[in-house]
Amino acid sequence: MTELPGLVTLRAEMARQYRDGLESLARAQAQAAEIATRIRETGRLLMLGMGASHWANRMALASYREAGIDATAEVLSETMRAPLPARPRVTLLTSQSGGSGEIAAYLDRNPDRTDHFGLTLNADSTLGRAMPCLIGQGGRERAFAATRSILITLSLHVAILGELGADTKPLLDVLESADPFGVAPPKEAIEHLRTCSLLVLSGRAQPHSALEAAALTFTELARTPSLALELGQLLHGPMEMLRPDMALILARPVGPDAAAITRVAEAAVSYGLTPILFDFGAQPPVKGAITIPLPEQTGLAAVSTLLPAVQRLAIEAAAARIGKGFGAPLRSSKVTDGEAP
Repeated sequence: MTELPGLVTLRAEMARQYRDGLESLARAQAQAAEIATRIRETGRLLMLGMGASHWANRMALASYREAGIDATAEVLSETMRAPLPARPRVTLLTSQSGGSGEIAAYLDRNPDRTDHFGLTLNADSTLGRAMPCLIGQGGRERAFAATRSILITLSLHVAILGELGADTKPLLDVLESADPFGVAPPKEAIEHLRTCSLLVLSGRAQPHSALEAAALTFTELARTPSLALELGQLLHGPMEMLRPDMALILARPVGPDAAAITRVAEAAVSYGLTPILFDFGAQPPVKGAITIPLPEQTGLAAVSTLLPAVQRLAIEAAAARIGKGFGAPLRSSKVTDGEAP
């Protein structure tokens, strides 16, 4: 049976993501050191992006704060309408294509680009030509939904974080030795996403940012509603919506936050759901849940391990759901002009 062209393209992108991430990190070192110096001098960092670029910024956010930086990650279109007060800070504009409508509009409205830097996969883009940029290696992403570009953008952040004193070795170990496709999802997990009316994803701390990105991936490819809520937000009301025809993905970290994830998984089972539990470390199983074991990791290493695993599940399920035409957008485009008049 001939494989879906969209699925072939996405798998090819994922196969390269760790390798291209390592090369991106290595080539960014010199310029990353300059950016890190300025971030340390100002003490503040604002990261701006749209879509998957925003979620990649979110993945790095906690690590910047742990490095002592007053860091914020905001949606670019929102910031243009409610900008932060002017004060010394470094601004990182993140855009895989470097050419979205929001990037062009921001550059037009902000001719003074002091302490502005970019993260992009396209050196010849509007963003790449407008300011100093860290450039992701391997060329532009070919698939509609972001996979490889997220990991590469995270790697560019890691280049800066390393210069700020963050311990990047655990993440480097993942990129050098782990499978870029992540853990193979069980068939029953794929089936739950193939037939669900809504996908809900939830976790705690940095790994949750990988679930936020996966929610976008599934929505784009499966053309099905998907909602990522940090566990506290899920508990503050939205638990009311859970019912058996929905799918629930949870990421259980090591440490004290694991207990709350376990309780939510057990509650979901009692509501008639079969939660899919990405589990960092050998923790007690939840009866009635589908457990996908992951190595015992935290921080950026956990993010870079969970990201391809949850991407793979979302992609395989979306392909099974859509069939012919999978990976070809109906109402969107790879580069979106969201600020068109």
